[in-house]
Amino acid sequence: MELPIGSLVLRMRNFQFLDPGVTGEGKKGMSHVAKMDKQVFEEFQNDWGELATMAEEAVGLALFDATPDKGAKVLSSLTDRNKVSRERHFFRASVLTSYNNKCCITGLTLPTLLAASHIKPFSECRSSSERTDPHNGLLLNTLHDKAFDQGLITVTKDYKIWVSQKVKDFANDSFTNTSLVALEGRQIILPRNFLPAAECLEYHNDVIFKG
Repeated sequence: MELPIGSLVLRMRNFQFLDPGVTGEGKKGMSHVAKMDKQVFEEFQNDWGELATMAEEAVGLALFDATPDKGAKVLSSLTDRNKVSRERHFFRASVLTSYNNKCCITGLTLPTLLAASHIKPFSECRSSSERTDPHNGLLLNTLHDKAFDQGLITVTKDYKIWVSQKVKDFANDSFTNTSLVALEGRQIILPRNFLPAAECLEYHNDVIFKG
């Protein structure tokens, strides 16, 4: 069974109301949360991998490709693909929804140039839950996704951007200066829910970032 996109949006707002990371920032979701929504959130907030698996089993992985230019549509079933593919699709759908389909650095909304980037790299995550957790994600344009992946930029626990000295030393053209160096100290656009986890940001700061 496919749920109307409006119903899914309301579900996400309910989860936003239940997310302590969001309510701790003074934001709120829907004030009347269904008992079932609360049970789902409490059961899966620490096991996103299991939620991805159950979503596939329940609706043939009816995750939504909510690209603004084409509107929401159900992705084709991924039951014949491997687990990694399922995890990546679930993660991308979750991060896109959280960030309202906008790059958290530039505000870019062109779907083909957006990447759901793992803060702690996918290859370093030890469990399905860690790999699919939207708290471990940032929505970035492809340029800044690559820079983030290579440790040329990072995001601190207070959501500020740091730029590697390697970039600053190589900034001998206007594009590098305006697209990378100028980001230093700027705050990212925060998601509607599933704020970046402090432990994931610390990992990227300490292990991936080339300060």
